[in-house]
Amino acid sequence: MILQPTTYDYADYHGENERNDCEARVSKPDPNPSLPSVPTDRDPAEIKQRLTTLSKRGKLAGFEPNEPDALCSVAAHGTPFDSKMCVHHSGHELSFECELLPMMPRIFALLLVITVWPGLPLTDSFLSSFDWYTGLMAKIGIDTWHWYLPLTILPIPFVWRSAILKSRTSAIESAHEAIEKIRAAI
Repeated sequence: MILQPTTYDYADYHGENERNDCEARVSKPDPNPSLPSVPTDRDPAEIKQRLTTLSKRGKLAGFEPNEPDALCSVAAHGTPFDSKMCVHHSGHELSFECELLPMMPRIFALLLVITVWPGLPLTDSFLSSFDWYTGLMAKIGIDTWHWYLPLTILPIPFVWRSAILKSRTSAIESAHEAIEKIRAAI
């Protein structure tokens, strides 16, 4: 292996370029990524029939032929929350749109909120069983809830945002795989 000497531009060396090297190395996911469209000359009934056949063969997960405001829908598996990809037929092309399924995010949000308060008495009763903790808290003059609530409530919006972004990104990847299967079937 031959190592090539690295050359730097004067602007790079002196930090005069506009971009930050850290920003260049870390790619941020697009919050609203677009899905490709598929050109077709087939009518909606024939497309739906072909996708039904593909689904019956086990090649198109979560296929729903009767979708309001769309031709049909297909599962777009995400982590931790799933989505559905709606297939729209307009003119001579199929367009796609991912929608987050609302049930699991609602359950997750509820669990995030309701697990904060029961943890306070449990944590307080556990830590109060140690003499060093009771002495330290008496010396400082604070109660357990003074540090416990900020420690548990402040991360919730960040956990929520991270889960939603991760779900969208993985659902878009799954949608791209489903689109390729649909393109091959049509």
